[in-house]
Amino acid sequence: MINKFLFALSFLTVFPLKLKKINEKEIVCSVIFFPFIGFLEGILSVFLIIIFNQIFSSLVISFILLLFLFSLRGIFHIDGLSDTFDALFYKETGQKDKDINRRLEIMKDSTVGVAGVMASVMNILCKFVFIKEIIDINQFMIFIFMYTFSRWSVIPLMYYGKPAKNKGLGAMFVGEISTWQFIISTVLPAFLLIYFALRSFIFLPLIALSIFILLFILKNFFENKFGGITGDHLGTTVEITESIFLFCFLICEKLWLSF
Repeated sequence: MINKFLFALSFLTVFPLKLKKINEKEIVCSVIFFPFIGFLEGILSVFLIIIFNQIFSSLVISFILLLFLFSLRGIFHIDGLSDTFDALFYKETGQKDKDINRRLEIMKDSTVGVAGVMASVMNILCKFVFIKEIIDINQFMIFIFMYTFSRWSVIPLMYYGKPAKNKGLGAMFVGEISTWQFIISTVLPAFLLIYFALRSFIFLPLIALSIFILLFILKNFFENKFGGITGDHLGTTVEITESIFLFCFLICEKLWLSF
C-alpha cells in the first residue's frame, strides 16, 4: 500500500522518489491516493497563508501560493491544458475521424500554440485573482477541500470514460479503475464536503454537484472531439475544476453574506 501512495506522490508532484518495482495493477490502484495528495496540498497552502498573513498582503500571498504549487506540481497539468486548447482550436475539415486524428497529433507536438498560451495565462490569472479574493474574505480553509476535490475530479473521467489511444497515461488509467477504487477514492472528498458544509459553507454541496455534472460534460466533450480521454485531458480537468470551483465559491460566499 505504501508503494502505491509513493507512486501517486511521485506521479502528481515533482518529488523524484525511488520506488521498488511496481506493476501496472498497482499503478492503477494508486488513484485511491490522488485525493489525499490534494489534501496535503491544501494543508500546506493553508499553512503558508497563516505564516505569511502576518507579513504580506493577500496580493503577495496569492503569488506565493501559485509559485508554491508550480514548484510542487511542475508543468504537469498546465502542459495538458495548453496541449488540449491548441488541439481544440484546430480548424475542422468536417471529417470527424480525420479531425480527431489531427487533434491527437497536435497534442503530441512539443511546440505550444497561441491557444495553449492564452488558456494557460487566463487559467493562472483567474486562480491568482480568485485566491486573493478568498484570502481577503478570510475563507482560505476551503483550499483544503478544493485541492482534494480537484485531485479527485479526474477519477470519474477515468471510471466512466474511454481512452482516446492505446498508449500513454490516459490509456493506463481511463477505463481501467474498478468500482471499489472509485468508491475508496471518494471517501475523503465526501468526508471533507460534509465537514465543511456543516461547519460554515452550507452551499458547498451545490458547488460540488455542479462541478460533478461539469465533469460529465467534459467527458462527453473530450470523447466527441478526441474520440476518448488522454492524459492531457486529465490534467486539463484538474486545472479547470480548480478555477471554476474558486469562482463558484466566491459567488456563493458573496451571495450568502448579502442575505
